[in-house]
Amino acid sequence: MLSAGELSKKVFNFSYNYFLIDMRHDRESFYALTEKDFLENPVTVCGVVLNLFMDGDLEQADRVIESLPKNQYFDFIKLGIMIVHPKITFKEFIGYIEYLKKNNLQMQNVVLTAGRPSVLNGFNDFTRIAPLLQRHRQLFIDDLSCLYEKSTCPAIYNLCLAEYFYQLDKTLDAEVLVSRIIKEFDKDSERRLLFAALYLQTKILIAYGKTVESESYIKNIRRYVKKTGEAEFSYNIDSAQVMTSFYEGNYALMNRWIKKSAPDEYADFNMLDLYRYMIKVRCYIIKKNYSAAVALLEKLRPLLIAGKRHMDLCELDLLLAITLYRAEKTELAFDAFERALKIAKRRKYYRLIGDEGAAVLPLLIEFIKQDGRSGFSKDFLLMLLDIARSMAVNHPLYLTEELKCLALFSQREIEVLKLIEQGKSRSQIAECFFISENTVKYHVKNIFSKLGATSVTQAVWLARVQGII
Repeated sequence: MLSAGELSKKVFNFSYNYFLIDMRHDRESFYALTEKDFLENPVTVCGVVLNLFMDGDLEQADRVIESLPKNQYFDFIKLGIMIVHPKITFKEFIGYIEYLKKNNLQMQNVVLTAGRPSVLNGFNDFTRIAPLLQRHRQLFIDDLSCLYEKSTCPAIYNLCLAEYFYQLDKTLDAEVLVSRIIKEFDKDSERRLLFAALYLQTKILIAYGKTVESESYIKNIRRYVKKTGEAEFSYNIDSAQVMTSFYEGNYALMNRWIKKSAPDEYADFNMLDLYRYMIKVRCYIIKKNYSAAVALLEKLRPLLIAGKRHMDLCELDLLLAITLYRAEKTELAFDAFERALKIAKRRKYYRLIGDEGAAVLPLLIEFIKQDGRSGFSKDFLLMLLDIARSMAVNHPLYLTEELKCLALFSQREIEVLKLIEQGKSRSQIAECFFISENTVKYHVKNIFSKLGATSVTQAVWLARVQGII
C-alpha cells in the first residue's frame, strides 16, 4: 500500500510518466486515503475521483468532490477534475475554460483522450460540439491552449475537425487534414494525440477499400509512441490491432487477444476499457456467443447514459441490433437499430453506422423494406446503405462467422480443392486420382457443405481466405 506522500508525487507527474492505467493499478492505495491525507496532500484527491470515474461510480465521485474544503488550492484541483467529469455539459466545460483563460491559468496535465484513439470521443464525449468547430475555429484553438501547448493547438483543432468530417463521410477532407497533422504530433508531449491521428488515418484507408495489414499498422504506431508513455497506450493499441484485423478476417489474432489481453467484464470492470469492451462485443458476435454480447452491452448502457456518451450509445445499440439480428430476433433487432439510427441522424454519425459494412448490410436492407416502421427519410437510409455496401464489397470478411474448416477437411478434399483452383474439370480430377466422377462429386459436395459455398468460384475464394489452399 502506497503512502499519501508517494501517491501525491505520482499524481504530480500525471500525464508525463504516470498515467491513468498506472493510477488504476494504485486504486486500492487511493481508496485507503483518509480526510487527513487529503488535507496534507490535496492532489491525491484527483487519484481518488479519477478512479471512481473509471469504476463508473459517478455518485460517489460527486460526493467526494462536494466534500472538498473551500479554498483556492482545492478549488483549482476541483476545476481540473470537473473538466474531465463524464457528466460535464458543453456549457459547463466552456465555463471552466473561460475561467482558466480569464485568470491566465494552465491545466496541461488534463487527459482528454484517456489513451483512446479519438479526441472528440475520448475521456468525455465531445462529439456533440463537432458541428460548432467550423464556425468557431479561433475560439476552440484559444480554449485548447489552456489544456495543451499553444503551438500544437491548431493541429489538435484540425484533428477534431478531421474526426467530424470522417463521420460525415467527407473522407477526402478528413484525409487532407489528418495527413498534415501527423508529423506535428511526432513529439513526446503529444503522443496520445498522435495515436488518435494514426488511428483515424487507418480508418480512412479502410474506408477507401485499402488492405491495411494490422501488423504493419500497429508497428507504425508503436514506433511513434515507444519513446514516451507506451504503457498508457499499450492496452488500446493491442485492441486497435484486433479491430483492424476484423477487416482481414485474421481471427487467429483475435483469439490470442481474447486469451491474453481482452478485458474481463466479470472481474475488474473499468470504464477506461470502454473501447476494448466494444471490440470484445464484436468478438462475441463472430463466435456466435450472442448472450455474452447482449449481457456486456446492457452492462455498459446505464454507465453510458449517466456519462452522456452519445456516440458510444449509438455504437452500443448498433452492435446490439447486429447481435439480435444474427440471433434471429428480428423485431428486437429493429428496435435497437432504430434507437441507433435516431442518434446517428441527430448527431451525424453516418460512418459509425456504415463502417459496420458486411455486418450491418443485411439488417439495413431488411429495415429499409419495412415501410412505415420509422420516420427516417429514404435519402438518409440510402446514404447509409451506400456506405455499408461499399465497406461490405471492399471488406467482405468483416465480422463474418469464424470458420474452423482446416481441421475438418481430409487431405483428399484439400487436394481436390487445389485442382479446382487450377481450373481442372471433374473428369480431369477423377483421372488424376483414379477415382470415379461420382466420387469427385461426393468430395465437392462435402467441400461446399463445410465452406458454406454454393458455387465453385465461392468455394475457391472461401478456401483461399481461410488459408485452406
